[in-house]
Amino acid sequence: MTRKILLPIYLTGCLLGSTPVRAQQDQSAQLVRRLQERVKRSPDDYAGYAALGAAYLQKGRETADATEYELARVALEKSLDLLSNGPAAAFPMTQMAALCMVEHRFQDALTWAQNALAQGSGDPAPWALVGDALADMGDYAEAEEAYSKLQSLYGSEDTRLAMSYQQTSRLSYLRFIAGDTSAATQLLRKAVQMAIEMHMPAENIAWSEYQLGEQDFHTGDLVAAERAYQAALDEYPGYYRALVGLAKLRAAQGRYGESIKLYKEAIAKVPYPEFAAALGDIYQKIGQSQQAAKQYQLVELIGRLNEINQQIHNRDLALFYADHGLELDRSLALARKELEVRHDIYTWDVLAWSLFKNGKLREASEAITHALQWGTKDAQIFFHAGMIYEQLGDSAKSKDYLRRALETNPHFHVVFSELAIQALARLNSKPLATNSGEGGHAH
Repeated sequence: MTRKILLPIYLTGCLLGSTPVRAQQDQSAQLVRRLQERVKRSPDDYAGYAALGAAYLQKGRETADATEYELARVALEKSLDLLSNGPAAAFPMTQMAALCMVEHRFQDALTWAQNALAQGSGDPAPWALVGDALADMGDYAEAEEAYSKLQSLYGSEDTRLAMSYQQTSRLSYLRFIAGDTSAATQLLRKAVQMAIEMHMPAENIAWSEYQLGEQDFHTGDLVAAERAYQAALDEYPGYYRALVGLAKLRAAQGRYGESIKLYKEAIAKVPYPEFAAALGDIYQKIGQSQQAAKQYQLVELIGRLNEINQQIHNRDLALFYADHGLELDRSLALARKELEVRHDIYTWDVLAWSLFKNGKLREASEAITHALQWGTKDAQIFFHAGMIYEQLGDSAKSKDYLRRALETNPHFHVVFSELAIQALARLNSKPLATNSGEGGHAH
């Protein structure tokens, strides 16, 4: 559901080798058990608790089980209680920053990463999390400055290459935000090649290839996107993100049966609400309304499962409700709540869409302006802008943004791509107008 290209969470020491998904999850569980035994034998082992916290984070990443994050917090807090300052404290502080990023506590993540840097360990890794937090808070220029410091002057050649990989993959995202999709793709291809040449763990390589697939899909290059998604699956069989990418691609190709099968496989591995929403949209597209309703119910169930899920999925639920004309008051409340902690373009976009669906057109116009301000070439943002300006009576802007949406990626959404075509045809049949005003609910 979210158009943001996901950034990697830097989890030093947590990557567990080139194994398929289930095997890696088993290895993660075994590592947790070993570390639990270690701290049980040595209750003052601050390094053991730090490693245990990092292992819990890895399990949470693999399984999407939010309870792993709370276990990670307890272990990391214990480590820092035993060793509150000094170079050795930089590692648990970095892991705490990573945990805060997972939980969408971006200001806290920034503080922890800055504290890690202040310990003087010489490890530049926390700069990645400084940049990630700033990017999610919409401070893209400051994020780029942070990423520029991802250079290791010490350690092995592998360490220096790893920092270069972290920097390259993140700068690709910033180039995408700035509208330079060509440079973004080139940087991401370079990052993939670096990951392969460094013999990084399979999950890291697959993650990079998946991101490349997302980049290619955003720009409408379905052939390149399929190649990248498939490469991720070849590298890391069963990788849920690549399954979802390929499912989205199959839907864009009209191969709905294959898409449904792939979404089901991904949801069985990691049940994210945006996966269930996408599957529901496909069922709706092919006229299976009862199956669609089941998936939409699953979206809310996952999103409200526990306190952490509610915090993590605020924006996803806001967009889901707005997309489907459901609980529009709640959609707007969730979008505004997300804006309290997150000011990136995608939060502004979701807020604009929620305002639009609630009939608050002038506010929606102001919000979509924030989403568009960096020149990002994102078809869904363009679509939202086009629909907002149509309701405001500004036909010229509406047609411009709807054209941009379809030129950027004519298959950007299984439902809304067709609505964009219909809206553009509708506008082309009317006299040009540039009026604005408020209206009622927009559906």
